[in-house]
Amino acid sequence: MRDAAPQLAHGFVLTLEIAFFGVIGALAVGVIGAAMRISTSRAARVAATAFTEFFRNTPPLVQIYFLAFAIPKIPGIGPHLILPSIVAATLGLVLHQGAINVEILRAGLGAVPAGQREAAQALGLSRIDELRSVLVPQAVRISLPALGNNVISLFKNTTLVASIGVLDIFGEANDIIATILVSAELFLTVGVVYVICVALLGALFRALERKFALAR
Repeated sequence: MRDAAPQLAHGFVLTLEIAFFGVIGALAVGVIGAAMRISTSRAARVAATAFTEFFRNTPPLVQIYFLAFAIPKIPGIGPHLILPSIVAATLGLVLHQGAINVEILRAGLGAVPAGQREAAQALGLSRIDELRSVLVPQAVRISLPALGNNVISLFKNTTLVASIGVLDIFGEANDIIATILVSAELFLTVGVVYVICVALLGALFRALERKFALAR
């Protein structure tokens, strides 16, 4: 384990980078998709619903494989759209967890008191300003526990990126195991790292929930 530590540390940094960009991307997808789900435009609602149902109800590993291996084979499109493995892996996580965020934030927007919408309209805010300044901040606060669970889920799902050759901490562990043929210690170490990180994320979101609860 002492000899493997530098390689695992390098993989852990990559895991954190994938998780960071995955969380940012999934939140952006969630906000845009939720706004479309409650839009007055039927086309926007249908498109957002179709996106959500497809990406939420298919396994993230299938989505990652499709982005990495299937898209390059599509005639006319594939040769011009070959994604690097790390981009395909991160995008797969963004789409899957983002679709879940759409539903979480849609429910959060629905839970915002009607008086808030009426006040925004009385102030003459545009639909975009109403969402940005009034509805979305309150929806995020209401949805924080579920959003926290989705962030933790995304972080754990980063292990899937190793399946297409991305050397995150799990990929590095597999690479080391293939060389030295010792697995128990490495898998145990990776598991402990994830337990610690998930515990820290859980503590962070509980602290945020308490902070927002006191601010009400």
